[in-house]
Amino acid sequence: MMLNFGLKYAREISLREIGPEGFAHLRSSTATVVGLGATGSPAADLMVRAGIGAIKLVDGDTVDVTNLHRQILYAEKDTGKNKADVAARALASFNSDVSITAISENLTSENAEKIISGSTIVIDGTDNLDTRRIINRVCYALKIPWVFVASVGTMSQVKAIVPDSTSCLHCFIPDSQGDGASCETMGVLASAPIMAASLGWTMAMKIITGKEVTGDLFFMDPWNDEFQSVKIARNPKCPVCGIH
Repeated sequence: MMLNFGLKYAREISLREIGPEGFAHLRSSTATVVGLGATGSPAADLMVRAGIGAIKLVDGDTVDVTNLHRQILYAEKDTGKNKADVAARALASFNSDVSITAISENLTSENAEKIISGSTIVIDGTDNLDTRRIINRVCYALKIPWVFVASVGTMSQVKAIVPDSTSCLHCFIPDSQGDGASCETMGVLASAPIMAASLGWTMAMKIITGKEVTGDLFFMDPWNDEFQSVKIARNPKCPVCGIH
């Protein structure tokens, strides 16, 4: 069934913050979502429904039954299947206007540049700092903005990272710092990653449509009704984004 294109996105285009010009930027953009878990799934969902021109979905993991309470693109019948493949099929059914590419492998230092190249924005949906550090270094080298999104327990963190404009991941999480707590050990409140993904997607939309982002680190805890932000200054001695 063919849908009226203008009517389909009318509520988005009529939004003053986006408008026809912002929507045109969106249609000509490519988003890469690395990790299709509790944060990556809703971020990808929102991006596809918004009408992004193209999206790359990157994940070598398979759907596990423990994912289902919070990872919104999967059903019981999907357990054991690759997340990127399943997510691509689900998202294609939501919006046929978007070019969707499933990359059923994990991002590594060997394939990161090839995967990230050509992206307008990268959204972090990973669950470990090693992969995030790869994203940080490659995005900085390619001058591609990305959004850091993390969630565990009832807490989430979100930060926009724009090369040569904001501080980068290494400025506030040095290589010496390990991953710390995980969803496996602490559990995760289902609403926390969805809230974080929504804020991360909003930051990505602002970047795509040419709006300014602060680069502040945002903390959210929906269970305890907490929301705060912390300014993260660029470290001039940062080995990634500092003055070398």
